[in-house]
Amino acid sequence: MTLAEHYSGGYSPLIIDQFKQRSFARHGVFVQPYLTAGLSVLDCGCGPGSITLDIAELVNPGVVHGIDFSALQIEQALLLQKQRAITNARFTTGSAYQLPYDDAQFDVVFAHAVLYHLQQPQQALAEFRRVLKPGGVVALRDACHTGDIMQPWDVNLAVVWQTIAQVFSYQGGNIYFGSQHKQLLLEQGFQAIVLSCSYDMFATDAEKHSIRDYWHQFLDVDHRSLIVEQQWLTALELTQQCAALDQWLANPASFFARARCEAIARK
Repeated sequence: MTLAEHYSGGYSPLIIDQFKQRSFARHGVFVQPYLTAGLSVLDCGCGPGSITLDIAELVNPGVVHGIDFSALQIEQALLLQKQRAITNARFTTGSAYQLPYDDAQFDVVFAHAVLYHLQQPQQALAEFRRVLKPGGVVALRDACHTGDIMQPWDVNLAVVWQTIAQVFSYQGGNIYFGSQHKQLLLEQGFQAIVLSCSYDMFATDAEKHSIRDYWHQFLDVDHRSLIVEQQWLTALELTQQCAALDQWLANPASFFARARCEAIARK
């Protein structure tokens, strides 16, 4: 049975535009040593396809398949593919829990910022293992709030993150998930696990605005009704939390470093 998933970040034009700015050079470089020309790759949770198309250029003439359960995201990926005139990528809608691919089809399965949103990440990992060739590589990158750095820090920001964590948890996600990579990979029978960590930095004015805007959209637009209905916050308290993000942004010394845990393993 396919689980009903709800992507916590939502699909507003703001968020999709931010996703389009993602690149393999910034977000996928940890897997680059495992990519060579001619490989077959699956990008699971590909979003609007910017990273997928970067991978396609790296493994050409190999073929990269991008899959996402959002038809809107796949539409955006197909438009971007046309703009970039890349022919060795294929995009489709589908679930990480029931991948529409043959057993042992791929050399590499890549999942960036996907598993920490899922209710059953172990089920997705089992599917990744199924579609990998013997000896194939799975590459994961997920958030782990334990390592986040948001400065200057104060009690108001701590409350903001409590609310963010509540929303993720309610929808089956986990902002601390990245630290679980090794355990879950072992449970699914993966071997030769290599771990690493890196940061997504938000330090320039434009970067800080982008992350403030992201969390404003998350809290005050996409999940305002949920937060108030669940009585986690009153409408006024939610407005005050958004104001705390504005105050953080206005401080010239402010920056945010989002911690990402990375894992490479073999079938």
